[in-house]
Amino acid sequence: PDVVAQGEGGLLGMVQHPDFLSNGQFYVVYNYNKNGVYTEKVVRLSYSNNAVSNPVVILDNIPAAGIHNGSRLVISSETTPKLYISTGDANNTALVQNNNTLAGKILRINLDGSIPSDNPFPGNPVWTLGHRNPQGLVLANGLLYSSEHGPNIEDEVNLIEKGRNYGWPNVNGPCNEPGETGFCTTNNVKVPLWSTGNLTLATCGLDYYNADRIPQWKNSLLLVTLKDATLYQLQLSANGQTITSSKEYFRSAWGRLRDVCVSPAGRVYVCTSNGGNSDRLVEIQKPE
Repeated sequence: PDVVAQGEGGLLGMVQHPDFLSNGQFYVVYNYNKNGVYTEKVVRLSYSNNAVSNPVVILDNIPAAGIHNGSRLVISSETTPKLYISTGDANNTALVQNNNTLAGKILRINLDGSIPSDNPFPGNPVWTLGHRNPQGLVLANGLLYSSEHGPNIEDEVNLIEKGRNYGWPNVNGPCNEPGETGFCTTNNVKVPLWSTGNLTLATCGLDYYNADRIPQWKNSLLLVTLKDATLYQLQLSANGQTITSSKEYFRSAWGRLRDVCVSPAGRVYVCTSNGGNSDRLVEIQKPE
């Protein structure tokens, strides 16, 4: 009940605990007012008997604003699972390169909210920095990928690596402008696997496909876009370190596309973000 929708802010992300079917636990990330300040937090909830209860704050004091809040949640499948959280710059670029704030970062914490001992900055949930507004996040074959909104150019898909800097606000897309190269060298900036160049597509939800149901999509990232209203298949190399090709599907078929989800059976679901009664959830049986 304390969720506050303001501009792009509100209830932003959700993920089930790996043992959800036995413990009913899941995690949400949302914006709320904390002592009059618009703020973001991650909360664990419990579901049983058709009711949600027992909220436990896992991480708090994430800067928030009416724009650029992130935020996606992903839980790893390792022996001791970790929760990854993407955060936006909260409309304040001065926060992004500062590891003392949680804005413009990918965060990594234990499922109880504690800080993993192998995080790159001791006692700090920050996993990577230099992000503008990452709204897609997926783990595949031990690799973490994100999709991120650029300013009015250079939307990105990134391979997220421990402790790396992704450049914002000093760098847009690859380090290919004269004013960017020095910062990139000094800060060991990780360049995107894929970017949109001088276009803005408003990249959003991201998932990984490797099922037999749609064989031509195997070992691909599936990316949906808002402004561009298109689903992109981004073919990965065998080691997952590069994107080797891209293909577009369903352009403008259903309007703005907010998220994409791949089921364990290899079914693909896309949800729209048009507002009003026109929004829908679409199952893709096969590419067009």
